[in-house]
Amino acid sequence: PLQDVFTETITDLLVPIKYTPKRKKPQKIRANKNLRRFSRLPTAVVSSESLRSGISRFRISIFFGNVVGPVGHLGEAYEEWVHQPIVTKEGPRFFQSDFWEFLTLTVWWAIPVIWLPVVVWCISMSVSMGRSLPEIVSMVALGIFIWTFIEYTLHRFLFHIKTKSYWGNTAHYLLHGCHHKHPMDHLRLVFPPTATAILCFPVCILIIYTVPPLYLFSQINLKPSSFLVSHQFWNLVKLFATPSTTPALFGGGLLGYVMYDVTHYYLHHAQPTRPVTKNLKKYHLNHHFRIQDKGFGITSSLWDIVFGTLPTTKAPKREQ
Repeated sequence: PLQDVFTETITDLLVPIKYTPKRKKPQKIRANKNLRRFSRLPTAVVSSESLRSGISRFRISIFFGNVVGPVGHLGEAYEEWVHQPIVTKEGPRFFQSDFWEFLTLTVWWAIPVIWLPVVVWCISMSVSMGRSLPEIVSMVALGIFIWTFIEYTLHRFLFHIKTKSYWGNTAHYLLHGCHHKHPMDHLRLVFPPTATAILCFPVCILIIYTVPPLYLFSQINLKPSSFLVSHQFWNLVKLFATPSTTPALFGGGLLGYVMYDVTHYYLHHAQPTRPVTKNLKKYHLNHHFRIQDKGFGITSSLWDIVFGTLPTTKAPKREQ
């Protein structure tokens, strides 16, 4: 059982870290204590067997706080532990630093407030280049459709990657594991804008520095051979878009992301009244509480059907 993972009594340096459920600042680390059984979280261990390793783990605990540091030590047991949800309104504190902790907390309405203006800006770029309304609508719709595939792919292959190393477990817990451990934590449900900006920044730079020049070149029949990076990027984009429709396509994908995050929050915290939203909520909560390796779609079950990850209607048999 998971409770027996950290039950050894070590006479060397031990660093038990208590669980603080309501994001209070972690208590000071105390040494030379016997390791206790844990019910919710493991206890971080720093052994004097390797002084360098001990100092490293001590520093990790100081930076990450009372939760994130210990979960890295679960090893192969992490996969089972992280999929045993704790249903509370608030989750644990991630970092000792108030600044880093603040960056991990996001209210749901920040997503549309921050990203919808970017969507409008992208679409306006295509409008300024003379694209018609039907063309823009079709590109936005295509962008949303492409996002549904990205949503499924990220959720299945990145968010549910199996890890057992210290840094693998730690990174996964920060990225998605905490959401499965504390599925009702309302401040860590949508993706933090800071992380989204980091992911979108390269794409925005490519759009800013490639679309206007490429549009100009297309108008005067010149090839942008002197812009190697821009040219290679355009070779990929032109397979399904033109310079003037690319911004609308990207805007549609970003709009799909906004719809995904808002829908995700709605499914966790709202009480749907319509059959469609009721089924979506049931479908997603089934992924959290019954079959975690199926049902990766959030806004739609389309790609679960296509790739054979649609959850069964019958509950799986548990081993006695």
